[in-house]
Amino acid sequence: MEKLTQLNRGNLRGRDWEEVAAAVSERCEKQSKSVEQCKNKVDNLKKRYKLERHRMSDGGITASHWPWFKKMEEIVGNSLPAKAVVEEEKGSASPGTVVRQSKRYTSAAPNPVGQMITMKSKSPKWRRVVFKISGAALACTGPPNIDPKVAVLIAREVAIACRLGVEVAIVVGGRNFFCGDTWVGATGLDRSTAYQIGMMASVMNSILLQSLLEKMGVQARVQTAFSVQEAEPYSRVRAIRHLEKGRVVIFGGIGAGTGNPLFSTDTAAALRASEIHAEAVVKGTNVDGVYDCHSQDNNATFEHISFRDLVSRGATTMDMMSLTFCEENGIPVVVFNLLQPGNISKALCGDQVGTLIDQTGRIS
Repeated sequence: MEKLTQLNRGNLRGRDWEEVAAAVSERCEKQSKSVEQCKNKVDNLKKRYKLERHRMSDGGITASHWPWFKKMEEIVGNSLPAKAVVEEEKGSASPGTVVRQSKRYTSAAPNPVGQMITMKSKSPKWRRVVFKISGAALACTGPPNIDPKVAVLIAREVAIACRLGVEVAIVVGGRNFFCGDTWVGATGLDRSTAYQIGMMASVMNSILLQSLLEKMGVQARVQTAFSVQEAEPYSRVRAIRHLEKGRVVIFGGIGAGTGNPLFSTDTAAALRASEIHAEAVVKGTNVDGVYDCHSQDNNATFEHISFRDLVSRGATTMDMMSLTFCEENGIPVVVFNLLQPGNISKALCGDQVGTLIDQTGRIS
């Protein structure tokens, strides 16, 4: 970065890059860095800076949470006016198409029922979100398994939210493959053993979602708290870095998200949300929200309610421990139906969908 500043934001030449690589390697005592690695790092920083500038100008935001923003502003800020950034990201897009904010993501594709999922280009309400996916919802109405249409729908809408600048972390359950509670009640199987199996089922779902996301051009990483060859070991710092680079981070669900089989996926989602400084937890299920059990209308759901009112009314579709954890840490929760096309991307961006649960919620 100092070299770029010395050259007044000019392009680095071969010798310049060699000096940069040597300086970086000297600072990284345990690992040397090549010229190619340094070039890739600078390119990634520039891309992230452009995306951040676009997000700020589009939403009228004056400050960025990205720790490298001020440094990149000093280096390339004046040479990249906001209008130029937007034009570069738009490229040759024709009127009416979804504008891409980053070359990392592909354009929107039709959803399983042949409709095009689109969203207005506006600044999302939340910058970083934990998306809790119910394993039962993955099976939809079919037998215990994964409904391909539902899995593709989830991946497509997560990609849409990522293009709008939302950093998405996912916690996924495993009930579509194995329900520990059912086996404990039916066979007397040891609870820890049953939940250990559920942990592995959640990792299966995680790897599948990772594959679907990457087929759509969205980089994704799976992290678990126990050793799995196809996944990274859980690291809070690494997870945050992945998110800052625009990657989706998928935490294995029951137990796999926390390393303890007796914790639910809801609790794992709440815990990870606090650790990675997420601004909300959105839970996608196969119901429309939190139902009002005191209403004469059996289909009535709350639109906005506080944590305390929710508990006092006994109307909840989430684990009590996870709700308490979110309340104590000031993390709002959204419960919604992920099977409805468009709901996932809306929930991730903070639009009204399902039931919003927070500290100051009003019963509505």
